[in-house]
Amino acid sequence: MTTNIEQVNALEAWFALRNDPAFISATPEDRYETRLALADDFKERGLIDSGDWRELVEEAGAAYAEELV
Repeated sequence: MTTNIEQVNALEAWFALRNDPAFISATPEDRYETRLALADDFKERGLIDSGDWRELVEEAGAAYAEELV
């Protein structure tokens, strides 16, 4: 099993958003856009495939919906 350090760093960046003061203080719309941009960046850099990208986009949508409640 090979671990791609860039993939690990990308996932760490995704989950680190939860503790980022600038991200936390942003509007739900801005947080959603940040998540989408990060997912797009990961896919463009070849760190994730289309299935992984779709999962991150779905997670971004679900988080956005939760934040609006």
